[in-house]
Amino acid sequence: MNNMNLNNIKKYALLLGLSVALSAGTTLAAQEGNEKEGASEKLLEEALSLLEKVEQNSPKTRDDIQKIRQKLNKYKKLSFNTSADDNAPELMFSRMGATTNSYSRNNKAKRVSFYNSCRNLRNDSLKKKLHDECAKHTAFEYKESRRLMYTQIDNRNGNLECVYTGKVISVPAGKMPSNNEINCEHTWPQSKGATGDAKTDIHHLFPADPDANGKRGSFPFGYVDGSCVKWAVGGSKFDGSVFEVRKQHRGNVARAMFYFSTVYEMPLDPEQESTLRKWHKEDPVDANEIARNDAIEALQHNRNPYIDHPEYVDQISDF
Repeated sequence: MNNMNLNNIKKYALLLGLSVALSAGTTLAAQEGNEKEGASEKLLEEALSLLEKVEQNSPKTRDDIQKIRQKLNKYKKLSFNTSADDNAPELMFSRMGATTNSYSRNNKAKRVSFYNSCRNLRNDSLKKKLHDECAKHTAFEYKESRRLMYTQIDNRNGNLECVYTGKVISVPAGKMPSNNEINCEHTWPQSKGATGDAKTDIHHLFPADPDANGKRGSFPFGYVDGSCVKWAVGGSKFDGSVFEVRKQHRGNVARAMFYFSTVYEMPLDPEQESTLRKWHKEDPVDANEIARNDAIEALQHNRNPYIDHPEYVDQISDF
């Protein structure tokens, strides 16, 4: 038995132990109050975090891991009365199955060769190389990009989740949601240059609750001072000047912005870039982001290189 299999067995054993401990912890919480409840909830969060690591290291186990996660999240909701308005909702986000499309498989060798050619590049040389590769993609009409996003890329068994708040809406198979239910968020705002092909590029488009989308508007991303909050839902905040994204989506936002800046040759302002670099570190690439990159590649025929190689961000001093 190799070390990877042995380590996975150990991790699954730990998960089982945590699940038992959680059940016992909830009983104690009911008897002894909030202190025990807090400890139990912390254990649950640790179990979910561990699942994330196992999933990334062992893609073949993803289906089983998703089933475990669903049960743990259901347990959390029942035991701690969580909802989509909690600070850190964890219903669907980062739970996309592995993508095995023929385009991705057939282009794997080409992709590896391209990234090998980038190995020793830095700064403008690296940005130009990535731009020349990623700018060659299939551009859809905006209506079609939205349809693909809502019905395929971000649809989880008939549900769409707002990336900012965690709010989930049900979308019948093959149907398009109304603008009153969900919006198409342009991570790089249209008013700041996301026009033409850039407007329809799915690598920076995400489903968002209309209210959250309206609050973000075209404001830059940044950290919100707790004393200045004007709006806060699901972990995201707005103070009238900057929009702070919930922790689960911060890295996704950062890498989408770096992608857009590179492909469409639009510079980031220094203050926002500094925040995005921090978010890139705070929220590393996860299995869902990789699978989404695969799904978009199958349609647009290009990838976000900062998902494939997060280290490229450090190799570029200025976006």
